[in-house]
Amino acid sequence: MAEQKLEVIRHSLAHIMAAAVQKLHPEAQFGVGPVVENGFYYDMKLNSTLKPEDLKAVEKEMRAIIGSKVDFEREDWDIDKAIEYFADHKQPFKVELLNDLKTKGSTAVADAGDSDLVDVAAKVTTVSVYKTGNFVDLCRGPHVKNTGDIDANGFKLTKISGAYWRGNEDNPQLQRIYGVAFEDKDQLQKNLQMLEEAEKRDHRKLSEQLGIYMLSPVVGAGLPLMLPRGEKIKAILKDYMRQKEESLGYKYVSTPVLAHEELYKQSGHADYYTDDMFSLTDSEGQRFYIKPMNCPHHHQIYKKLVTSYRDLPLKLAEDDGLYRHELSGTLTGLIRVRGPITQNDAHIYVTEQQCEEEFGKFIDLFKEVYKEVGIKDYWFRLSLPDFKKDKFVGKKSTWENASNIIRKVLKDKNVDFVEAEGEAAFYGPKADIQVKNVLGKEDTIATCQVDILVPHRMGLKYVDEEGEEKAPLIIHRAILGSYERFMAFMIEQTAGVFPLWLAPEQVRVLPISEKFVDYAQSISSKLKENGVRHQVDDSSESLGKRIRNAELMKVPYVVVVGEKEQESKTVAVRKYGQGDLGSQSVDEFVTTLLKNTSERSLD
Repeated sequence: MAEQKLEVIRHSLAHIMAAAVQKLHPEAQFGVGPVVENGFYYDMKLNSTLKPEDLKAVEKEMRAIIGSKVDFEREDWDIDKAIEYFADHKQPFKVELLNDLKTKGSTAVADAGDSDLVDVAAKVTTVSVYKTGNFVDLCRGPHVKNTGDIDANGFKLTKISGAYWRGNEDNPQLQRIYGVAFEDKDQLQKNLQMLEEAEKRDHRKLSEQLGIYMLSPVVGAGLPLMLPRGEKIKAILKDYMRQKEESLGYKYVSTPVLAHEELYKQSGHADYYTDDMFSLTDSEGQRFYIKPMNCPHHHQIYKKLVTSYRDLPLKLAEDDGLYRHELSGTLTGLIRVRGPITQNDAHIYVTEQQCEEEFGKFIDLFKEVYKEVGIKDYWFRLSLPDFKKDKFVGKKSTWENASNIIRKVLKDKNVDFVEAEGEAAFYGPKADIQVKNVLGKEDTIATCQVDILVPHRMGLKYVDEEGEEKAPLIIHRAILGSYERFMAFMIEQTAGVFPLWLAPEQVRVLPISEKFVDYAQSISSKLKENGVRHQVDDSSESLGKRIRNAELMKVPYVVVVGEKEQESKTVAVRKYGQGDLGSQSVDEFVTTLLKNTSERSLD
């Protein structure tokens, strides 16, 4: 009940913010202003570009509206009256929405992300509007009765960003003002403190500081360039997963980045996924797609390798780059990119009898990996179809059987899980692994899906013990998701302090002066012999500055060498976050490094 009340407050504040902007900028043209997690936003077109400092004036006007205790008044209008009103008041975005409601029905509006406007699934003849003083908005509500019902100190406007109208980059770009809101000032302050901490951990800022990746406008949005340190982390993770997977019988393959459209017609992705795929046409008029996922390619390899049940289970893995046509407004650092999306991808082809065992092995591997990378707070979500709302191809009993297999494994493995209807993939139920990001928001970090449909669509067969042809089940799994997204998550969770075994630079060697460079280089040779990632900083900067530089790069260990260390064949060791650890012999120090790396210590 409290959450519903808070949502009404946030929805009302979105209107109050728009009313405040309209008073300060009478030319403003408004898009939509929905409630989002912890707050709200409103999209608008203005003659001038807002700056962060402009938010204070908007907040001041909002508080004045709240203090004036203005009623929220609802009226139901004939849709033609509404179109005429918003056209007369130069609100083209509202007119566009109304025309869609009139001619296409509410489904078209909901598909564009404007589902807060209507709650029926048919063409619309009447709409509701809300008046807040002189501000009139198209909305289904509900709102607070009076602006005075809102705590004037319980909200804050947080940022301004660009957003394409209805998420389409071919449409006008609007300005989006975000706000957070709670029932009172104390709750607001707690949230603002969390946001402040989250900003410090933002992987985009930390990646700039740590030299992880860069973006170039001439390369394109959503196409990050991995810098040496970022590529090293990615390579370590890829080698780590490949070693584990191959020890469990996975076979790595590599497939082309292009495929003919016929492949995706067979798999069904052309029906369900085409808007998210980059395409091109060759000189002969044939259409190709840039690979957005590996599974259709792997199914072709299955046909080559499998004839009998004796060939199963077959575990095919691949970590080549994928590319997806994500809307530019949704792109976020390494979390959401167009490519490369380097998935820790695998497809396990099984008989129905093998499915439970292999799904269980996935859970075991997942738990082992996440323990070693240091992620403890996660839970599983059994993502099921919603037979009441969505249409699913195939027999209901087949869907239920696959869902029951996953449910049984999750129970047998004693893992925390919740069930969520309507979250299944189009080809089967799945277990999604959920985490909380630094903003406290739930994210899916990994997934494992049971595919019950595509094997039939693509004619995948094997001959069983009785000599009959059967279609396999396919377990799609990505334990780390994509390496890029996982790196972003790790950077934010650790504030950029990677465990020793994952750190791109494990040790930095600092000679006190140039007299001890040769000794520093001898230590470097020892580290190199043992595969320790390191560098020697013998620049002319002061020792204190060089130590600070290493700490800014969050290097796990710094060793300082001078006359005392050279004579005793030792190093003075500093550990990130702990400071001076005292002197150690070179052999002792290297042994400690190798032990912690091989054991994947998180200390």
